[in-house]
Amino acid sequence: MTNVDWANLGGLPLSLVLEKLEVQTDYVRFGVVCKNWLSIAKLNHKNHQFRINVLPMLMILSKGMKISLCNIPSFHQFSIFGQKEYPIPLSHPSIIKSKTCLGCSHGWLALVDNNNAITLVNPFKSSIAPISLPPLESRSLEKVTLSDDPITSPSDYVVAVIYNFSSLAFKRPSQSFWIRVNTNEFSFTGVVFYKGLIFADNTDTIVSFKLNNPSSDDSFDPNFAYYEKMASTPIWFPEQYYYGRAYFVKSLTGDIWMMRRFLTGKNLIRPYVFKLELDAQSGKLEQMNKLESLEDNILFVGSVGDSISVPASAFSKLEKDSIYVVNGGLEIDIYIYNMKDGSVQRPPSVLSNNWMQHFWVLPQLQWD
Repeated sequence: MTNVDWANLGGLPLSLVLEKLEVQTDYVRFGVVCKNWLSIAKLNHKNHQFRINVLPMLMILSKGMKISLCNIPSFHQFSIFGQKEYPIPLSHPSIIKSKTCLGCSHGWLALVDNNNAITLVNPFKSSIAPISLPPLESRSLEKVTLSDDPITSPSDYVVAVIYNFSSLAFKRPSQSFWIRVNTNEFSFTGVVFYKGLIFADNTDTIVSFKLNNPSSDDSFDPNFAYYEKMASTPIWFPEQYYYGRAYFVKSLTGDIWMMRRFLTGKNLIRPYVFKLELDAQSGKLEQMNKLESLEDNILFVGSVGDSISVPASAFSKLEKDSIYVVNGGLEIDIYIYNMKDGSVQRPPSVLSNNWMQHFWVLPQLQWD
């Protein structure tokens, strides 16, 4: 049998190996084999030859804001990855002062300090400076989401925050103040950006907003209408009782889907996913259709941070029509729902004991 000089394999066979990897941490393991393998990994990354689709990871924050990652690629590997952590070093002063995290959006963590000031941090790109947002007077900050990545759209992204259990506020990067939505008639639980508009869930209504552009963003003008409500559309569900909040997620084709869980017979909880037909001109919800299949989408859903959709065809270990839902509480519970047959898998808790928060993220490699 001919001996193979694995350390000095050529670029083509090593690139073929890289194309087969599905988990981000495997890229790192590939790069630490030897200098030759590392150089091929860096070259492929520089030329954007890594696979575009990567598996979400479960980011876990414990007491003291220690941040770690646990990869959750499939039901069969929960126990394996539940025993392995991948720490992320975050040393910026704003990180140390943070008391909690409101999830991840476009790769950015939304960290909150004791004064309710929000700091956006990209843990996967250490060369990118954190973004400090002004404090938002509130009893509770619950969710932060971004319209775009501040790295690629530094002057065009919008931050949306749900606070005080049901209120909504926005902020542009050029503004030093929050734009608060008058919520006397609304109680928001979710928010999503779509084609320049903002759509929010009001339990049984979808409400849309449009942000207006002031002549100057330097100071707050009480006479300027920073936003306008476009439409308010009642929604109807096929089941009488729904359970918990709504979860917005963008499908692989860019459509807006909404997942909600319902109490069915024998007090079982089953998720339904609806496709929202939204009119970007009027802001109206034209139609809402319950999906019988997720097509090529696998959904990763959680109450904190943005929900994520990945293609089932890109990952051999994921089962089609599956929804991975992470629940809060003292233990981290993962429920895997199958849209086709209604089955539920509840593997053993990934981690427990003093874990504060957990949510899905899409890791981003930074080789240099």
